[in-house]
Amino acid sequence: MAKIYDLIVVGGGTSGLEAAKTAAQNGLKVALLERKTNPAKIQRSCAQMFLMNMDSFYNERMYFSREQEKWVFPVNNFTVNYKGDYKEFYGLHFVAPNTVDRIEIGDYEKNASGSGIPAVVFDKGALLGGLFEEGQKAGVDFYMERNVIDARKTGQVITVKTYEGETLQATFCIAADGVNSRLARNLGLNRQRVFVNTGRANSFYITGVEFERSEVIFLGICFDQTGGLGTIMFSMLPSVYNPGEYWLYIVGLERFEFLTQRSPFRKWFHNVEITHQRCAVVSNWGPAKEPFIDNVLFVGDSCWFAEAENTGALLSGHKAANAVCKAIHTGRINREGVIDYIDWWKQNWTDTHDYRDFVCYPLFNRLFNEQEFNYLHHIVNQKLPWSLNPFKLYSNLVTAITPHMEQIKQEQPVIAQKIALFKPENAVNMMKPASRAGFPGY
Repeated sequence: MAKIYDLIVVGGGTSGLEAAKTAAQNGLKVALLERKTNPAKIQRSCAQMFLMNMDSFYNERMYFSREQEKWVFPVNNFTVNYKGDYKEFYGLHFVAPNTVDRIEIGDYEKNASGSGIPAVVFDKGALLGGLFEEGQKAGVDFYMERNVIDARKTGQVITVKTYEGETLQATFCIAADGVNSRLARNLGLNRQRVFVNTGRANSFYITGVEFERSEVIFLGICFDQTGGLGTIMFSMLPSVYNPGEYWLYIVGLERFEFLTQRSPFRKWFHNVEITHQRCAVVSNWGPAKEPFIDNVLFVGDSCWFAEAENTGALLSGHKAANAVCKAIHTGRINREGVIDYIDWWKQNWTDTHDYRDFVCYPLFNRLFNEQEFNYLHHIVNQKLPWSLNPFKLYSNLVTAITPHMEQIKQEQPVIAQKIALFKPENAVNMMKPASRAGFPGY
């Protein structure tokens, strides 16, 4: 016989745990199903950043209260407890292949001095562990090591089935099963979405890194001219776990070895040791038309474009849970009952951020050769406004380059022609070769 709940949450990540504990604290009978044994154990690659209030993200202006040990979401009027470690960093820098020239987002010196706004990397395991404990105290029924294979509306209830043979029922379900969401596939949400590509990458936690002004996020690029690896893009930022440790995100061990041992960046790496590794394989889709099907509310990356970030995951989990509470309390057990969440998601996600701007960034990087990249990074001499918004990577580059276009036309007309030919609205079509090389899987 099926167990009956007000709400079933599928997925025990950031958005799922926030949704479950919020609903339970507000009096609902809640179950959460999660594949892992321990939701606080991080297995996939994650930069573990908290996007601060130097810029609006999903129309929120969140900040970290160190004294109160809380992440504060003032626009949406809630807080999230966080008692783990954190490490500050002070900018986002696009680094040229020559390792010297940088396009700088944020004023490093001002932020490092304490007169600006530093950002933080944090221990995501501590965040998830805290949410898990709060959920337990609030009365959430946790079903660990469960693989959800289906969730369907049958009559007036949602029936959720697991591979392990269990059946649970609820008035509403929240799909928080991430970027490769099975529920988005099974319920047909992906039929209304644009498939972009399947991506893979490794992240390495490493020691033995040393260079000046290193407490930033680096988005770098280098070139393997003879070894067949081609254009190599990487991201690197400080790690919270150990002193002197960094998180390095790059596609594959071969590229990691080239970057750290044979590229011009090798001067940054001294007796590098890998403390641990993680990986990710994700199928990237454009956002859904709306995050709702048959009393299933989708949150975080399950209905978005792979970059909800921890900030967006907490926001959407919290807002969806509140919408479910209101719907049940008012007896409106349908789409209209949770229309507040649907409208909020559309207004603050799809109407505010264009996922194609994120797609533009890696495509734009592939337009240029090594010499051209060094030139572009060298001519930009102004610091740009401090932002960690991943959907502004491309626009930040354009903002940096635009004042210099007349100079570029005169000195490097080929570069100017490449920039003029690149149209962001064509980004998804330009990704089609990568789409065919990957696999939708859905």
